Amino acid sequence: MPMTGRRADPAGAGTSLLSGSLARHKIQLQAIRSALTGRDWTLERGPDGRLSHAMLVTAGSGHLVGTDPLFGFSGPALVWVPPGSAERLHMKAGATGWLLAIADDLLASTMSGNAESIALSAIAGRLLAVPLASAGALADLAHSFAAIERELSAAARGSWTAVTAHVALVMVGLWRASGIEAVAGRSGGPASSILQRFRHLVELHYRDHWRIPRYAGALAVSTDRLHAICLRELARSPLTLVHERLVREAMLLLERSMLTVEQISAHLGFKDPAHFNRFFKTNAGVPPGAFRRETARSAAHRSLVQTHHSYADWP
Repeated sequence: MPMTGRRADPAGAGTSLLSGSLARHKIQLQAIRSALTGRDWTLERGPDGRLSHAMLVTAGSGHLVGTDPLFGFSGPALVWVPPGSAERLHMKAGATGWLLAIADDLLASTMSGNAESIALSAIAGRLLAVPLASAGALADLAHSFAAIERELSAAARGSWTAVTAHVALVMVGLWRASGIEAVAGRSGGPASSILQRFRHLVELHYRDHWRIPRYAGALAVSTDRLHAICLRELARSPLTLVHERLVREAMLLLERSMLTVEQISAHLGFKDPAHFNRFFKTNAGVPPGAFRRETARSAAHRSLVQTHHSYADWP
């Protein structure tokens, strides 16, 4: 379990256990109630080492163990811990808030398909403790954490959609409060700005199959300059970046949705399913049907393994 408190009053910490499809997607939230003593939680990495943790600290203070130097924080604050960034969380006596563990596949589904996904992905890779100076920001985040807790407890119809929406709101709140994008915009220079705008355009139009000259025209730069910027900053061509985005979305749909390969092909803007099959195999190494079957087998195996462990052993 990624959030096992020690020395905690049993009545002071409420854990939302997962069930059904929510458990398979590996997300769990625990409310941190005020206690007379300090408490510790182990931040597990999950079977694939890819669990992130978000902590909304509504009051009190604490620190992360396993960082150098020691990473401390005081509420109200939103703390984000990427996979493997810390080993344990210590909350001092009287601290309150929530602790949320999120798997990579959930993060990917919340951040895809919108113009902000590049910025959100960049935020998700940083260890952050962001003070919440605005009472409105704190209230909005507290609402989302409480809503996630309710949905995980109920596991009702539409719970996955609701949880995904509130995780997205948490990520947007982290992005807004951090101010990182404003700093990057001031320090990155013209090339950084062009690259950021290009990736935003890709998020908006990758399904439209824009050609690279059209992207360059929308950015008011030459195709050669866009190519040079992408190679210098990311070591990939503009076309490679567009293809990577298409493949990532195709993989998510193949793994998560009930759409047929033909329907996914049409959704991603391919006029011919055979063209989609060739495109996917070229970029992913296997045809889409084979990818879906292999993903289903892997998910079934993980589910079988998990049934032999109690919730105390989660994930």
